[in-house]
Amino acid sequence: MTENISIIKKLFIIFVIFSLLNVFSIFPEEKASNIQSVTLEDFELDQNGKQKRLWIAVPERFGRENNSDTGKSLQEVAWVEAWPEAYFGREGKYDDGNEVKNYKTSLGVKLEFNRRGYNKVELYPVEEKDGKIIGNPIIFKGRVKQIDLWIWGSNYNYDMEMVLMDYKGIYHRLPVGNLKHIGWKNFIVTIPNYIPQTSSYNPNSLKFSLVKLEIWTAPDERVTGAYVYIDHIKYLTDLMETQYDGYNLGNDNTVKNLWEKAPKAPEKTQTTTK
Repeated sequence: MTENISIIKKLFIIFVIFSLLNVFSIFPEEKASNIQSVTLEDFELDQNGKQKRLWIAVPERFGRENNSDTGKSLQEVAWVEAWPEAYFGREGKYDDGNEVKNYKTSLGVKLEFNRRGYNKVELYPVEEKDGKIIGNPIIFKGRVKQIDLWIWGSNYNYDMEMVLMDYKGIYHRLPVGNLKHIGWKNFIVTIPNYIPQTSSYNPNSLKFSLVKLEIWTAPDERVTGAYVYIDHIKYLTDLMETQYDGYNLGNDNTVKNLWEKAPKAPEKTQTTTK
């Protein structure tokens, strides 16, 4: 009889433990977050009427003169006074909570090819350095949830994709959508969980970035002079960062500067331990 009571007690204790585990699994630990909408690229001009960031269109050979890889591009890129009125109103103004800003310029792209088919144009953010034009990916802040942008279409059956680079330097291609619509339309791209945005080793050195946009033509669609306008690329992100003791030592630029000016130990060939 005593043995039966002991077994019952043990079974009861096990039942209580499993019940507690189930309760904790239903109510997971809450994590602090700071979700905000951040503008990645607004395609506006500065006070001098110059582009804040340069963009170029790079086509494949059928988008060039003489169908040559080195031929002059048939594409045109310009910063055009045009904007989605559904977002900025007829005056092109937006109140961000701090001040009213003007958003009247969008990126205009004229697409042209020498043949129908699966033609592609790559739109790169770039910078001029030492007389050369080089790619200049736009870096996101925080952990990105989704990206949205406005695109004006003229009912051409074209598709757009975006190429992102994670902190490991790996490229990810995500569909933006089909551009067979008339007028301005808002597109939303959800960032899948399989794209890594955090590291357990050095979270402050992450550089998740937008590398380029790509526009593809459908093989049966016209390719003689389609216009596309792109405006106001924003993203929804969690800006909550853990400010651990010494977080500044996780910044690549800070570390580089500190090590450049820090006194170094002598080379082994210059010393002896005996």
